[in-house]
Amino acid sequence: MSDADDTTTSATAADEVEARLVADVEAARANVQRLQEEYEQLLTDPAVIQEDKDSHRILFERAKEALRNAERALERHRSGTYGRCSRCGAEIPPERLEALPEADTCVNCS
Repeated sequence: MSDADDTTTSATAADEVEARLVADVEAARANVQRLQEEYEQLLTDPAVIQEDKDSHRILFERAKEALRNAERALERHRSGTYGRCSRCGAEIPPERLEALPEADTCVNCS
């Protein structure tokens, strides 16, 4: 394989990672929006018990955290640091990134 082929393969792989991370951010935003709307409805419904409101608030908070994580992963990708451990600098295995695209540490530093 020539250097040009390697560059094209690397660019294609980077484009695929970018597309996946963008899709993750968009999905997380949609989830936050949906949960926010549901939560606001629950808050205005006097028939809904506080426990249900609290449970939904927790889901909403977790969704917002997932969105922040997805956005940070996309930022790291665009800055060129995605796939590198933020603590030790080692490469994060592709299998870990496949399972946890927002991972910013290797297994040893987790």
